[in-house]
Amino acid sequence: MILPSRQIALSLSLLLLVACAQQPVATAPPAEPVFSAPPAADVRKPQREPVLPIEQIVQLLESGDYRNASKHLKRFLAAHPSDSAAKNLLQQTRLDPLSYLGAEHTTHVVEQGETLSSIARRYLGSAMRFVILARYNALANPKQLEVGQTLKIPLHPPVIDRPLAATASPSAAATASGWPPPAGTGATVLARLYGERIEMLLAAERYLEAVDTAAEAGERQPATGAWSGWLKPLDQRANALLWQQRAIAQMQTSDVAAHESAYAGFAKALALSPELEPAKTYREAMRSVLVLDYHEAAIVRYRNQQLDAALELWDKALALDPQFGPAQGYRLRALELKRRVQNLDAAAAQQTVTDNP
Repeated sequence: MILPSRQIALSLSLLLLVACAQQPVATAPPAEPVFSAPPAADVRKPQREPVLPIEQIVQLLESGDYRNASKHLKRFLAAHPSDSAAKNLLQQTRLDPLSYLGAEHTTHVVEQGETLSSIARRYLGSAMRFVILARYNALANPKQLEVGQTLKIPLHPPVIDRPLAATASPSAAATASGWPPPAGTGATVLARLYGERIEMLLAAERYLEAVDTAAEAGERQPATGAWSGWLKPLDQRANALLWQQRAIAQMQTSDVAAHESAYAGFAKALALSPELEPAKTYREAMRSVLVLDYHEAAIVRYRNQQLDAALELWDKALALDPQFGPAQGYRLRALELKRRVQNLDAAAAQQTVTDNP
């Protein structure tokens, strides 16, 4: 119960609060409305797609995206109309592969570390011909070859056309529009032009073209081995950088086969250039990735009671890292389980013999 004095105090407080709430509040007069001009219409022209560098277009071709690559090749040629590599690649996207390469063929079984470019170089004379070879084999993703995969190789591929430059001037032959140097160019000038061309392609990270150009220089040297002093180091460098480039692309996927190819690719790059970076660092990283790849795949096989397949994968993991503890432990458990299964099978077989004398 509220006391009378307290009740009076509460009533006075409420009256004061209401009075305060009802006092008029002085407000500023409304500001004059401000009218502004409507925003100008956006008349910017639509942005054109950039001209991709040739190496990015090659990546599109390697992934089997021929339509998109063809579009970008046309755009590239509009900006660089005399680029022979772009012309060659665009032509390969348009030719009928069966008519161009012929129906007669042999086969090639893909080995560890091989790429379609290296196979094209071996059988068709140019690594740049991987596009027509991919289409000849109806490969949906040319860069993802599998070890043991069988490819068709044409028996009578066309000879590579190497159109001569329109001008006989060696200096003009050194430009993109005059490449390759024409027949009759002196050996000294020819060596200089090829050396400069290969260095330029390496600086532009166009390693595939650099490898092809080095091979072409080898064919045009005045005598076998005459240019080996400068050509061999350039050729090795170009091939090492190409293997490294391929391996870096493969390591960025989550596919075990691609990781194996990346590891093998870095090994090939380092065989040609032992201190090459980042190949040296990435190869060690890929070793760890593969160990985990094999271990995780082995656990799946183990749980599905595919003991032999699991043991094979753990052997691969331990071949890369003999001190990898999880693989050691699981492998011992798998061997013990396999021994028990074999004993049970042997006992069952013996029981069958006993039951059926």
